Amino acid sequence: MAISYGYVGLDGSREYLHNGKVPKRKSVVGGSRTPSGPPIEGSAHELVTHLDRAMRRLVLTAIEPDSHERFSRSEIAVLDTLGAEGFTTMGRLAVRVRMPLSTVTRVVDRLVGRKLLRRERPEDNRRIVRVALATGGQAFYRAALKSRVAGAERMLARLTGAEQRELIRLFHKIALSVDIDEESAK
Repeated sequence: MAISYGYVGLDGSREYLHNGKVPKRKSVVGGSRTPSGPPIEGSAHELVTHLDRAMRRLVLTAIEPDSHERFSRSEIAVLDTLGAEGFTTMGRLAVRVRMPLSTVTRVVDRLVGRKLLRRERPEDNRRIVRVALATGGQAFYRAALKSRVAGAERMLARLTGAEQRELIRLFHKIALSVDIDEESAK
């Protein structure tokens, strides 16, 4: 499943994130990409507090409110990563969700048992195990994404158009720097 997210920059430029990959950036004329310094004391804690409070309203922890089917944070991380990035190997999945391979294996076992994921072994190399969303996992991912988008729309509705653009611009800047950090760590 390929997921693309569009972003329109403040200068009117368009960028698209495809399967979680950020396109190469053009150099910014007259702009600085280096951070201005360490975070202001207490600002990181305050940011996490506000983001956690807002995100708790966005995270889908059950398929439907009346459902008894609950998901752990680890299961949500695996489902969300596979939904956004498509099938991958177990090793790569463990790196992406930042969990030990043994933990990811147990999470995948549970989700395969619930018919949300499927495992594949390529014929040319049976040692490799790939995992992908099964039909039920795809339905969960679509419902979770729809829920998060609806929650984000409610939060953005409380901001002016200029504030919305600035918030999106800042999160885009942070996301790009994280992607760059991950690429340079390889």
